[in-house]
Amino acid sequence: MINPLIIPILGYLRQQNSSCSLLDLVTLCHQDFLLLIGKDVDHQVVIFQKNFFVMNALYQIQRYIQTEGFILTILPLAISMGPNSTDSANALTTRDTELASYYLDWSNLNNITVEEVETLFSSFWQRYREIDKVDAALMTLGLDKDVNWSKIRKAYRKKITLSHPDKGGCAEDFIEIRTAYEVLSFSYRGT
Repeated sequence: MINPLIIPILGYLRQQNSSCSLLDLVTLCHQDFLLLIGKDVDHQVVIFQKNFFVMNALYQIQRYIQTEGFILTILPLAISMGPNSTDSANALTTRDTELASYYLDWSNLNNITVEEVETLFSSFWQRYREIDKVDAALMTLGLDKDVNWSKIRKAYRKKITLSHPDKGGCAEDFIEIRTAYEVLSFSYRGT
């Protein structure tokens, strides 16, 4: 199925000099949603359907513009289009591929229940809170977001050695550093 939001979203993205958010695109498509979404639909399902239509359009655009030498980066708060480079072409993760598969499958739009939407929203907020934990863990180890697993391990070893109680360090700092390492192991291991 061809998504009618592709044309307005692609036009908007081509005019942008910076990234936009998913909310910007939902707002852009407000009038289109009046035609696409039924009137007697649960409010939670309406939110899901708006998100689905926009994400479906974005992933269709992402596939289309790759043939033109561009890449579309799709993050909830930073959606941007730019020239395709070897670094950006290899930057798509398994999670990106899984999301694309989900949003490109129209049956996921039509066969969703209110309970499933509530479960998806709950999962989203849980992952959102986890981002805060990752940011705090990176700060604890004195690292930036663009770090890899090897650098995390190196920073951890250095800090844990200095804070180890057997070597005169503080037990609370030791636990905080170990906790930060565990949090980051779920997000960065394998990078």
